[in-house]
Amino acid sequence: MNTSGKWRNITVIVLIVLGCLVATVSVAMIWLNQVVLDTDKYVATVAPLSEDPAIKDAVADAVTDELFRRSQADQLAREALPEKADFLVGPIIGATEGFVYEQVHKLLDSAEFSRVWQEANQNGHKVVTQVLLGEKGAVNAREVRISLDLSGLFKIVKARLAEKGVTIFENITLENTGAQLTIFEYENITSIQKAVSLLNHLAFWLPLIALALWGAAVWFSPSRMTALFRIGLGLAAGMVLLLVGVGVCRGYYLDAISSSKTIDVPAATSFFDIIIGSLKGAIRQEFAIGLVVAAIGFTFSPYPAAVTLRSAVRAFYREAVDAGEKIDLGPTGTWITRQKSGLRIGGIVLALVILMSMDQPSLSRAFLVAMILALYLGVLEFISRKAA
Repeated sequence: MNTSGKWRNITVIVLIVLGCLVATVSVAMIWLNQVVLDTDKYVATVAPLSEDPAIKDAVADAVTDELFRRSQADQLAREALPEKADFLVGPIIGATEGFVYEQVHKLLDSAEFSRVWQEANQNGHKVVTQVLLGEKGAVNAREVRISLDLSGLFKIVKARLAEKGVTIFENITLENTGAQLTIFEYENITSIQKAVSLLNHLAFWLPLIALALWGAAVWFSPSRMTALFRIGLGLAAGMVLLLVGVGVCRGYYLDAISSSKTIDVPAATSFFDIIIGSLKGAIRQEFAIGLVVAAIGFTFSPYPAAVTLRSAVRAFYREAVDAGEKIDLGPTGTWITRQKSGLRIGGIVLALVILMSMDQPSLSRAFLVAMILALYLGVLEFISRKAA
């Protein structure tokens, strides 16, 4: 290989690597921009947590503790009992607290809690964006604590307890009760805020930069299909690294909050996992895209294995055509030939309708529909040629 060819290959490899790195970062930044920093997407993502057992336990604990703190139930019990019966205060309060906790927990199984939960997260999302972007009005960046205000539950809880004959909480103020569920706690987040703010502004441009780098790599490469194969593998490898990085960050964060006295670790874990779950879904989708691109590039590349594969496919096609020549399609084949255009359009429209009707479209489902459509169009073409 001459010097110019060597440098050309090095340039192509550098362009591919840079493109894959930029694409890997862009996946995380697009997720951050479109899910974490978007109120509607954020609330929709965390809405299922209203059914999570760890969240329900944490909310029930927070609401029950706040009710007894504000009502000063122990003092009321002491005033109601004779002085010699002070020893009964503990058991009475314990039994009452257990009953209240049970009633609150039952309330959390209702649709009312789902509504309150979504409202609390919608209100809390403003703090989330302020903290991550370091906006004016954000909480102290040296020690960040994000909590959900559970005040919306108190009116419902008080009414439910009153129905059960528990009236000691009637005088509690409903607004700004102070009951909070802490979902995030971190120290010295300033550096993270700067990085998130910068990359959030680049979220639109990063995918375009990656495509430009890959396009340049394909253009300069002596074998464009080989470059495409390497791009696909690089993208898939980048997604694997990103997934590993997400796992490492999860472990690091959970270790950091394990000794916290203000955060409910199981609830915070559920919250962290459902938010990160949407990122993992995006990573898996990009990983699949990388494999598809690599498969296409390899199939049409000059690699000996790819050449052998193409030869085998051509031989199989010739044998299929020879076998098809012996088939008599009769009037059916003639009708299909005449209606080929309409049948082709109908197949494409049906495939599009199927894709649009999917509740949760994914790359794998779209690929399956595309493969079935390609097979259908291929059969139509074969029958029309045979009939002709």
